[in-house]
Amino acid sequence: MKPWICYAVLLLSPAASAQMVYKCIGKGGAVSYQSAPCAGSKTAKSWTATPEAPPTNEELWRRHRAQKKADADSRYLSRIAGRSRSGAAAGAAVTTGSSGTSQCETMKRMRDANVTNDTGYDGRRAWQDRVYDACK
Repeated sequence: MKPWICYAVLLLSPAASAQMVYKCIGKGGAVSYQSAPCAGSKTAKSWTATPEAPPTNEELWRRHRAQKKADADSRYLSRIAGRSRSGAAAGAAVTTGSSGTSQCETMKRMRDANVTNDTGYDGRRAWQDRVYDACK
């Protein structure tokens, strides 16, 4: 019985269809776009607007991988060009003040204080990059 209910719901659901869009020019040259024909104004243009299909899962993954590769390439090229966004000294641990704590340890403590279970992948990655730059 349940499969029949599913089929009935699918058959009764409205399909996404194209709509007409009208470009109307009113008095004084005011331009408006609407889905109903122009009333009391001049129709400059009309066309059928079809909704774009949402991207497939494969397309979303392709975009994700391309973005990750572009980000990694950008970070790599910035590092070898000496234009990394971090202002940390390369290859040295810098101590701050008389307490003797290094910039690396300070950054690790800041990361531990700010990263929670609710922090997403990008946030964790950003903190890890900061720690890496401070500790190299």
